Amino acid sequence: MKLPRPTLSRETLAAIRQAQDREQLTDCLGRIARETGASHYLLLLERHVRGKSQPLVVASNWIFDAVQTIGAEAIERLAHAAAPQGVSMQALRPSPGGADRISADQRLRETLRRLGHVELHALPLRDASRRCHLLLSCGTTGAIDLAMLPSAQLACCYLLARPFPGLFDDQADEVLSDRERECLYWVAEGKTASEVAMILGVTANTVNSYLSHAIRKVGASNRAMAIATAIRAGVI
Repeated sequence: MKLPRPTLSRETLAAIRQAQDREQLTDCLGRIARETGASHYLLLLERHVRGKSQPLVVASNWIFDAVQTIGAEAIERLAHAAAPQGVSMQALRPSPGGADRISADQRLRETLRRLGHVELHALPLRDASRRCHLLLSCGTTGAIDLAMLPSAQLACCYLLARPFPGLFDDQADEVLSDRERECLYWVAEGKTASEVAMILGVTANTVNSYLSHAIRKVGASNRAMAIATAIRAGVI
């Protein structure tokens, strides 16, 4: 008989259903980390600003020096390397060419190990409008319960689907296509859908479709809110 997959506690699931601000988000992430056996968590948002990758640490209980020393770009690279199998930060072993031949990746892992992140797993989290990674780590190898990770991943996806006003506003450049940004820009300039259609050489129905997609992607309820979100993010 197949055993049921372990899941998070009812208390944690209830907290996730009620989360609506940053304090409650971090409380839920801390609960999820503890129930998987992890001592640390870090929520990283994949983000592009004006076409350049600029990942953002949204929430974390890492010490400040760890985040600042490593940097969001290196953390993102590590997140891709660690998912889904995880990585162990073994002691640094120089290559035959000597210490000067140690790779940047090896140095990163050694730095994490010294900061107490001996074992690390990264869970990719995605919804219709954003891509994130939850990094779970601990100071000893084998402390994290791998059987709990699928439930943690599912719970985190549900958690991020909840509305957190202002927390992810700067995601807009990442998710909008060029056409969607153009349509938002011209509407922000006071153009009607028909006028935007003439400018872009498409039909008004196509413009309205682009606008609808943009509104959904940035989590807005109407065009005005979508425009405001895109302006705050520097997209238009």
